[in-house]
Amino acid sequence: MKVSIIGAGAMGSLFGGKISKTGADVTLYDINKEHVDRINLKGLIIEEPLLGTEETVHPKATTSSEDLKDSDVFIIFVKSTVTETVAKQFSRYAKDRTIAVTMQNGLGNEAIIRSYFGADKTAAGVTSQGATFLGPGRIRHAGNGPTHLCMSDLKNEKIEPLVELFRNAGFEADIEENIQDLVWSKLIINVGINAVTALTGLKNGELLDYDETKDIMADLVNEACRVAEKKGIKLSYKNPLKTVYDVAKKTALNRSSMLQDFDRKSRSEIDFINYAIVREGKELGIETPVNRTVTGLVRVLDDIHRKIRGRYNA
Repeated sequence: MKVSIIGAGAMGSLFGGKISKTGADVTLYDINKEHVDRINLKGLIIEEPLLGTEETVHPKATTSSEDLKDSDVFIIFVKSTVTETVAKQFSRYAKDRTIAVTMQNGLGNEAIIRSYFGADKTAAGVTSQGATFLGPGRIRHAGNGPTHLCMSDLKNEKIEPLVELFRNAGFEADIEENIQDLVWSKLIINVGINAVTALTGLKNGELLDYDETKDIMADLVNEACRVAEKKGIKLSYKNPLKTVYDVAKKTALNRSSMLQDFDRKSRSEIDFINYAIVREGKELGIETPVNRTVTGLVRVLDDIHRKIRGRYNA
């Protein structure tokens, strides 16, 4: 099985690096040439702070999309803001047996990928793994948790070899047919954590040190839960806010993906996370003022970062 990771940031590098230890044919694709070159030259270092260890693995890495031809599996870890770009780019490489798997944050990625690959070649994945990009050739494995996969056409026998590969790589993995319930379950966790960390600069666990941030998290989560309930979503936990707090504690050392976006002055995924709640709420006639306000603040900072990037690139 030839597995290609599209987007070798923190999570893409984590999965690609761990899979490479099984001896599988895995390639990391990313536009970050310095990261790719460092992996090819010296390997990928994965810090394991919960174990007090680190390891160096040696997956192949590339900046050339041509190297991903003849892949059996594309695992897509790019930011949601460029999902359509990569789906269009790599769908031309799909063979009859190719599967494109979204393992991204937010709501809407599966639909985009399905529109290019087709339901019979598209799968959605939800993972509770956490990772932080530390620099070229180095990441931190910041949190463990299960990974669930499901084909868009529900013919899940096609995804069984990938599930087995994940297990061999040390990940807890299974097939889950009610994947949208899990997508929403993870979305609500991201809604409660990511933007607040980005706006404050705090790590996940540090959000729990302040009553003010906990109150904002509660408002964001409560709005999202009202929308989910109206849509008929069955969350995978009974107490959403307690779950969000527990995840923040469990991934205490993690800098959320949105905070990492801000670290790099790159565009955030706010439109696929908090604004997804605003958008879905509007369609259902549910007001979501706190998610709307947080979205607005993040968009302002996104625009400031865009102008900074423009000055650097001028």
